[in-house]
Amino acid sequence: MKTINYYWSIFAFVALLFTSCTTEETAVDTSPEAKNSAELTFGALLDNLANRSMNKDHFSQVPTCSDAEPDMAMVTFSYPGSGGDKVVEVGISEDSDGYFTEYSELLKIPIAQGAAFTKVTLKGFRVYDSSDNLIWVAPIAPGDFAGYITKPLPFDVDVYANSKPYIDVEVLCFDRRDVNEYGYPFFDLVPGKIYPLCFFANLCVGDRHFVGNYTLDLYYDDGTGRIQLYTSGDANAMPNTGVLANNNYFADPLCLEVPDKPEGFLDSQDYLFYVITPKDWTGNYGDVDNTPLAEEGLSWNDVNALLNADGETNEYIHVFIGCDVIPGCIPGVSTAGDLDGDCIPNDDDNCPTTYNPGQADGDDDGVGDVCDECPTRAGTEANGCPQNEPCIGSDPDGDGFFGLCDNCPEEYSLTNNGCPVDACIADSDGDGLNDCIDGCPSEYSLTNNGCPETTPPSGCGTAFMFGDTEINDISNSNRWGWAENFNTDDGATQTFDFWRGAGQNDTSKGVKAGTVTITATGDQVQFTINLASGFSISDLHVYLSEEQPGNTAKSPGKYNRNDEVGDSETSFTLTRTSDDDSFWVIVHAGDTCN
Repeated sequence: MKTINYYWSIFAFVALLFTSCTTEETAVDTSPEAKNSAELTFGALLDNLANRSMNKDHFSQVPTCSDAEPDMAMVTFSYPGSGGDKVVEVGISEDSDGYFTEYSELLKIPIAQGAAFTKVTLKGFRVYDSSDNLIWVAPIAPGDFAGYITKPLPFDVDVYANSKPYIDVEVLCFDRRDVNEYGYPFFDLVPGKIYPLCFFANLCVGDRHFVGNYTLDLYYDDGTGRIQLYTSGDANAMPNTGVLANNNYFADPLCLEVPDKPEGFLDSQDYLFYVITPKDWTGNYGDVDNTPLAEEGLSWNDVNALLNADGETNEYIHVFIGCDVIPGCIPGVSTAGDLDGDCIPNDDDNCPTTYNPGQADGDDDGVGDVCDECPTRAGTEANGCPQNEPCIGSDPDGDGFFGLCDNCPEEYSLTNNGCPVDACIADSDGDGLNDCIDGCPSEYSLTNNGCPETTPPSGCGTAFMFGDTEINDISNSNRWGWAENFNTDDGATQTFDFWRGAGQNDTSKGVKAGTVTITATGDQVQFTINLASGFSISDLHVYLSEEQPGNTAKSPGKYNRNDEVGDSETSFTLTRTSDDDSFWVIVHAGDTCN
């Protein structure tokens, strides 16, 4: 979680009349009506909470996480005599200690004469980027935030004159991940910034596998005791189940949200513990033994292994209830008794040579959908098709022409063997490519599949040189970007792409703004930034050292060579403290525009 630390700096106006002043002194009101006052300053140390998700209802107030820098905070508070809630907009700055709110007259709090303090109730704290997008928020009770944060808003602070209390306020943000479901209806996780942990269950009656219904207890061990995050029987602790239009039963993966491992825990040390209790399912498999299964523990290694490299999706823990699962089976690894590696024995598997742990069978003919050549028509043949079926295959366009009988399987047409009539005669833009194969049928172009050559979208944003190490792997942050562990064994001169706006280190989301060529000669390192046509940079930051940057990597403004490069310099040489074969380098531009 991110923690916002408030500095409440209080200055009480003393009822004294100074006869002389320095430039540091200010005038005071000595009238009988005057009141003391306190000026509030909010300091913010915003630590990142990486790649996590939530779907508890009370987390709906939390925004989607982004790489944007905080620009402004909206603070809601009250105090005796305030006449209701005060909502103040205040800018955010950063120094070596972290983020802090800028001075604002609107944060001056009156303290009644004769009183030692006043009580300020903090009711809201929302952080926005420079585009007015909400990026962080302090959650507000009521809500079960145990295990996520320790002190949701609102809470009271006694503000004393001439003191500077240090107050922690925890904030959250959301990241979106969608679980891969292996053929089951798409299940969209509510975005969050706690790690996702998903489950899917097969329940066996005899030799037959069913999609299973169950409920789950999940506990978080912080090293001092256990906190129950999910309770068996609660709506958020059981999967969404139902019946499809073809009268087949389905269960979505159950996706929960869990915190990171506690501080001081090893990656291999269990800190999450779950117990699954099978549930009856009338109409599907009927009544079953409802005895809870044995408790299982999970370490950070277990949770992290389920997160896919794309940064957007995650796998689920596949639970088998009462099933004859191959002992020691490793999902995805083929064995003689389980050819497709889905942990279901060949004799019980409805597609023994094709991985399908969910065993989906839409037409209920005993042949799983992933290997059924007629998945919407029950058949008696080994391929899942009716006997002597001439049109083997599915009907993706829904026009009634199946498989090989549909000459245009992606185009809906009730005539002409499933194809539109005269679909490939017109050439609307006259570029020699018929409309059906022209990528841009209304735009003339003799190249690029009939489309004009693409140009990068215009705009401004942060850019990083691509490297072999993602910043979020070496720093306590969720910041995108890369560091490069440059090694002259790979060549004294190397060229790296320079990417703008590649959030979550996904270059498909970014714009290539040019390249960076680095040449190492002894202790001299030459940099040449070759910008693409129309691009410019400013606010250049460079890290160069034999030492790995660690947490410094997340804060370009703190890079060790910033003072040695110009704001918009594209060619420069830096000197290292040694001539070792390898060193670490980061190149970042705060504003990269075209």
